[in-house]
Amino acid sequence: MSRPRFDVEIPTCREGVFVPCGFAGPDDVIECVRLAERLGYEAVWATDFVAPNPDSGVGAAERPNWYEPMITLAYAAAETRRIKLGTGVLVLPCRDPVILAKQAATLDRLSKGRFLLGLGLGAWRAEFRAVATWRGRAHRGRMAAEFTEVLRRLLAHDAGAVTFEGEYVGVKDVALDPKPVQDPLPFYMVGRNADALERVAKFGDALMVAHGVAAVRKRALAERLGVYGRTIGEFDVLAEGELLLAKTREAAVAAYRRSRFGRYRAMRGLDLDRQIAANWIGTAESVASMIGAVMEQGIDHFNVLHVVADSLEERFEQMRMFMEDVVPRLG
Repeated sequence: MSRPRFDVEIPTCREGVFVPCGFAGPDDVIECVRLAERLGYEAVWATDFVAPNPDSGVGAAERPNWYEPMITLAYAAAETRRIKLGTGVLVLPCRDPVILAKQAATLDRLSKGRFLLGLGLGAWRAEFRAVATWRGRAHRGRMAAEFTEVLRRLLAHDAGAVTFEGEYVGVKDVALDPKPVQDPLPFYMVGRNADALERVAKFGDALMVAHGVAAVRKRALAERLGVYGRTIGEFDVLAEGELLLAKTREAAVAAYRRSRFGRYRAMRGLDLDRQIAANWIGTAESVASMIGAVMEQGIDHFNVLHVVADSLEERFEQMRMFMEDVVPRLG
């Protein structure tokens, strides 16, 4: 197996949902990226929300700072040299695929080939209905499939002018240059259900999935790839988890329950005991054991999708503890 790689999310669009409002300003977000690079993380991933909505859990009086991820990563590219920069994940149905293709190619050029394009449907359909009312009752899955196909064709190095006429997007004789440095530009896609796995198999380069089911989803993806003449060896599987480390498991669990993140999970009706058991909540030794068990199933790329912390200082300490106390235990 390859040397394990570890990524971490950054606080672009997390306030009012996963962390308190006022959590991080622009300089703080960039410092988070710099710290991740210094600590040896492989990549950072920028969350994408557009606007608060009834399903987001944002209080009526709250005004969360949500920083657009593509612009944030472009800024971060100038402040770093090695670390990869990913969107984790863009709310694809709210984007124009032609403009997004242009942005993605430009960002990959500016970062000298460090950009990773993470794509998904978005956490809340209510957000899509609010910001794209003109699209009416659009089927986000079919829309995402069309948008992804157009993106793939526009960004391909061997593509000429692209023409496409679909249910949700139409372009005629569109050619975009310059192309990305990477060929192909890596598409990281969420695969939570059969339809999503089909999109990953057809258009993706990597699967983003909860660490506890990563091996199962990897096998399911492998079964679909033959239709498209592809093999699972071509794919990166990014196994994700929530992180909260403490000296004892009891302390980690208590901190999780009282955090903004834990309260959001409870508000969503999730069983906190099951969430805690399924994620990286505990001591460095216990978290390393959980990750090691997934590594034994053939997974070698991990993302701290949610750093559970209510202050920037706590977040930075969690990032350090993970790389200094957990990762060395994995050999």
